[in-house]
Amino acid sequence: MLNNINLLIAEDENIVAKDITRTLRKLGYSVLDCVKSGEEVLKKAEEIKPDLVLMDIMLQGKINGIEAAEEIKNNFDIPVVFLTALVDNETLQQAKITEPFGYILKPFDERTLHSSIEMALYKHKISFGLRERTKELEKEKKRTDELLHNILPADIVKELKENGTIAPHEYKMVTLLFTDFQDFTLHAAQMPPNILVDESNDVSKNFDLIVDKYRLEKLKTIGDSYMLGGGFPKESDDHAVKVVSAAIEMNEFLNYRNKNSKYAWKMRTGIHSGNVVAGVIGKNKFTYDVWGDTVNIANRMERYCEPGKINISAATYNLIKDHFDCEFNNKIELRENHQIEMYFIGKRKITFIKDSSHHVLTAL
Repeated sequence: MLNNINLLIAEDENIVAKDITRTLRKLGYSVLDCVKSGEEVLKKAEEIKPDLVLMDIMLQGKINGIEAAEEIKNNFDIPVVFLTALVDNETLQQAKITEPFGYILKPFDERTLHSSIEMALYKHKISFGLRERTKELEKEKKRTDELLHNILPADIVKELKENGTIAPHEYKMVTLLFTDFQDFTLHAAQMPPNILVDESNDVSKNFDLIVDKYRLEKLKTIGDSYMLGGGFPKESDDHAVKVVSAAIEMNEFLNYRNKNSKYAWKMRTGIHSGNVVAGVIGKNKFTYDVWGDTVNIANRMERYCEPGKINISAATYNLIKDHFDCEFNNKIELRENHQIEMYFIGKRKITFIKDSSHHVLTAL
């Protein structure tokens, strides 16, 4: 077993170096080389990558053993055992700073030399294993964080980490969007399952990119329905403009895709602005969701929309009318004696949307 352990010796006294080499080979170790200066030991450590360096503190050259040991520890991850006759307190304290894996005083005996080397190799093996395990844990943590951020908004993840729980929050004004595809059930029944999944996945992924561009929140997909919102969990004043802008780009993407794809999808889009309560539900599988009449009305806007158009409520219209041309659609009765006007979104007007850092997101 010892024949597989390769050592490098740094010792500036020839007689001592020969004695150490002879003793180590007698014990079964392989001595790759024996050098006299700090510069040489650094060069050899990089070239031959020994399993351990036996280092005298006093060496020839401009680099002493302590300095060389520090370089080896930082750059090559090779354990170092000091072998020295220096026993003064100042030297010992300097040597400890390098965190050597062993410290042998001259004159040495075989048993001490052997046990010190074996202990140093064992400590290095354990240390290496712990570092590797730490790296694995860090990777797992990163993957978990990425998964959590894919499920929950960043602010909610932060709250969950800090408090261990997520309190429901009421938002006075947000904007919600619902979409679905015309005749989706009919088309889905005629498609092979893998094609249906590929089609849905491609559309959803590109919608996700648009959501990220405008810093909105994707809430869920159910079948062919895609739901997103703006103005929460980080409140803003331009949520309605951003949601409508995203809806326009989603339609533009579909129009482009339909020209280059075997399957053409015609989408209905409904948008409404109002108050909601938002929070996280579930224990084993977290879901960030919103509740309130605003959700139901936004869904109704989608149902009363025509394919290829974007249908918004009067509440949203009042928030975006300075940014988009709109065409009156109709009125619907939400409940007894309560009607709501609807509008179709037309062309963009000339203005700009900026984020909190004043970077232009898009020209309207």
